[in-house]
Amino acid sequence: REAVRDLADLAPPSFLAIGNMRWSRCCLAAVAAALLQPVAAEGEFKVKFEVANLDGGSTGSFTVLVHPDWAPVGAQRFSELVKQNFFSDIRFFRVISGFMAQFGIAGDPAAAAKWKNANIKDDPSKETNARGRVTFATAGPGTRTTQMFINFKDNSFLDTQGFPPFGEIVEGMEVVDTLYKGYGEGFPQGAGPDQGKVQSGGNAYLNRDFPKLSYIVKAELVSGQAPDLPAAQQKFEARPAVETKPMSEGSASSTSTFLLLGLVVFVVGGFAFWMMRGSKATNGRTSDFEARDLEGEELTSLGSAAPGQRKRPGQGIPE
Repeated sequence: REAVRDLADLAPPSFLAIGNMRWSRCCLAAVAAALLQPVAAEGEFKVKFEVANLDGGSTGSFTVLVHPDWAPVGAQRFSELVKQNFFSDIRFFRVISGFMAQFGIAGDPAAAAKWKNANIKDDPSKETNARGRVTFATAGPGTRTTQMFINFKDNSFLDTQGFPPFGEIVEGMEVVDTLYKGYGEGFPQGAGPDQGKVQSGGNAYLNRDFPKLSYIVKAELVSGQAPDLPAAQQKFEARPAVETKPMSEGSASSTSTFLLLGLVVFVVGGFAFWMMRGSKATNGRTSDFEARDLEGEELTSLGSAAPGQRKRPGQGIPE
């Protein structure tokens, strides 16, 4: 404020003499204030979401600022979805307290089928999954389509798992915090919606079995426009549709522990089996040698094969 006042004081007398002095100072102050506003990065744009059926039945809105430089392919896909009115009347079908809110499956099964395998190329991770940031969900490399999520907290552990944010909530995060969370994790890990049934049954399935889910009334561009990318940079080869979702830190840790435990059991079991085979082989050879010494004739018992038979490992005589 003082800098603006100083700028007005530096105006030449000839300028201030024109018209009312107070009006001239106000004009200068307005120009200075405009110059001091931060300049938006090239290509950034804002999208306002109007949502309903929040926890308690209320309505509200939030605004996403998209940063194409964070994830250009993801930003372009998001812009494409907004322009096609994709988000109207879709549900936040997986909302986990203290983790994230997931959405992005069309309420009309025909529209959901259209986008189901419309994969886009991956973006490198440049920014972290901090609270309020918006990120596409993925089930592995090259599987991003239309599903995305909003981080309720800092989920930086997702940064190295193929989840690059493309935007952030700049207005209305308190509204996002009131999205209905009562159903928790989705099927089969929890009591929430089954993604496969959401794809095939759409809003008819969700309205019948999960009527309290919050949903988007509409999403509209309120400022800016995302730069278009060449088609070759947007699309990815079609892949079979799989359930798409980020796992919570605890779930990811549990899965890793389970896989590690399975590997340990496999190694120990294999070692024990190898030891048993070696023991049987040794015992078989000892019996053969002792029998030969006592009887002085060729054996056809355990340890050697009968005429015309192929000897097998583990029977005392190796192949």
